[in-house]
Amino acid sequence: MSVSLDSLKNEYGRQWIISDAVAGGWYAVRRTLLSDQVKERGLSNVRCGRTLEELAHNLAEERRLAAPCSAHASLRPSLQRVS
Repeated sequence: MSVSLDSLKNEYGRQWIISDAVAGGWYAVRRTLLSDQVKERGLSNVRCGRTLEELAHNLAEERRLAAPCSAHASLRPSLQRVS
């Protein structure tokens, strides 16, 4: 599988800043940092990869781990008052 920087930015660029590393490889930093509570669930603020393919795999894993958190958040009761 060949992954381009543009395809990664198109897929994950809204949530992550993606860049090449000085010593080689690639990294992604979340645009909005996670709370400690969310990080305890296994999510990260930074993901790295030796190649773009590895970084793409790591970001996909991050998205998979975040899915239950998003689903749980959408199930919270609304704070709107009912008159």
